[in-house]
Amino acid sequence: MPNDLIKHIVVLMMENRSFDHLLGFMKTENDGIRGVLGGDYSNTTTSGAIVPVSDGAAYQGQLMDPGHEFADVFFQMYGKPVGTSVSDPDMSGFAQNYEQQAGAGRGDEVMRCFKPAQLPVLSALARSYAVCDAWFSSVPGPTLPNRAFAHFGTSFGRLDMSPDYFRAQPSIYQRLRQAGRQGKIYYYDFASGTQGLTFLLSDQSKFFGLLGDFKRDCKKNTLPDYAFIEPNYKDHDGMLASDQHPDNNVQAGDNFIREIYEAIRQNDKVWTSTVFLVVWDEHGGLFDHEVPPVVSHVDGFKSTSPAFSFDRLGVRVPAVVISPYVEAGTVDHTVYEHASVPATVTQQFIGDPQVNAPFAREKWAATFLHLLQDQPPRNDWPSFAATPKVARPRAGASTTPPAAAPEPPRPLSSLLRQQIDETFAELKRHYPKTAAALDPSGIATQQEAAAFMEEAMTVLHPTSPGPPRTRRPQRRSSRRRHVR
Repeated sequence: MPNDLIKHIVVLMMENRSFDHLLGFMKTENDGIRGVLGGDYSNTTTSGAIVPVSDGAAYQGQLMDPGHEFADVFFQMYGKPVGTSVSDPDMSGFAQNYEQQAGAGRGDEVMRCFKPAQLPVLSALARSYAVCDAWFSSVPGPTLPNRAFAHFGTSFGRLDMSPDYFRAQPSIYQRLRQAGRQGKIYYYDFASGTQGLTFLLSDQSKFFGLLGDFKRDCKKNTLPDYAFIEPNYKDHDGMLASDQHPDNNVQAGDNFIREIYEAIRQNDKVWTSTVFLVVWDEHGGLFDHEVPPVVSHVDGFKSTSPAFSFDRLGVRVPAVVISPYVEAGTVDHTVYEHASVPATVTQQFIGDPQVNAPFAREKWAATFLHLLQDQPPRNDWPSFAATPKVARPRAGASTTPPAAAPEPPRPLSSLLRQQIDETFAELKRHYPKTAAALDPSGIATQQEAAAFMEEAMTVLHPTSPGPPRTRRPQRRSSRRRHVR
């Protein structure tokens, strides 16, 4: 049933971290959390050494980008390569899979977790509201198919990072609009762009906003029914990437979570009418001990290459549900997946998902409205002790702290390469002459990616309802020509 007190659902989806990696050690404070204590689970390396789960995770500089394509995740879950006869996962292959990429002797890196004190914002929110310790990624694979489940309730049988199969499919945003409601995606800024959402470009003014727009909408109590927030995916303009994708700075992401929380809290009317979910799209190749459940209601889509029937969930990810109607210290063992996002939005703003959701995974996905209690709204604040001071931003920008000093150019991750390719494909489709002037084939660093994305996204999204922004001098004329 919908909750009469809730007018807004806000979802912040972060990148590529597992539950044990970020929240597992909260079990040391609350034994009801299905986490880790250190040394209680292990993997074996390629040399046969036993590597236990431990603390000692670093904010940055410790990891390469661990494998998280379907073949990698299959090996991490089963300890055997794709195509091998298997029964149930035993979560034994993380260390060996990482060593195949990073080299022998490095398997312990994906077994390391953060202590709660290292993540003061996430830990404080977990203590103050509800930890969902059985939220699993929807597929044992990479970012875009998992994010597809959050936007569509399915990935249409795809496991790869191509966004083309999203086109002309019924997303939760279009379904809300058909029901007389509004959903909007707020991405960080033009230079960071958005992940796998080119299916909405034809309706950009209706469905997109920037981070500054989100803050303004919170302040003015003009939030849409459903708001989906995307973090900053790249270091640029002195700002750190805040998505937490390895090897971006985890502390910057922790501060960004606080930034979104405080934007909601700045207006009491917004706070007392909102439920806010922080969740990660997939585990990013980092260890988690919980065995992903079998899917009880498959949606009929299948992948042939690789062969997969979408009959088992992916690796567990962190999730925290925040609202003035959630009791502090709640630990929820309900099994969720990313189809739970559109299922909850559908239940609250459209109607019973069993009737109104288009695909079986969303129809049967658990929703999180049951965590809201019949109680007066809470106005207490979590204790964000030891959180680094947030720098004063330029107009319309994030308060994620800037880098302390200039760093050498950082190479692209596979995620950013796919984002560039996706965006360039849209340029070629709609603005071929502009695309010819913005050929990204030589892009090799995050900084170069940010410059390309800023040029491309201001062409693809030439209008924004947000506040005026001070633009840097243009290095190319294509942005203003918008030639086709």
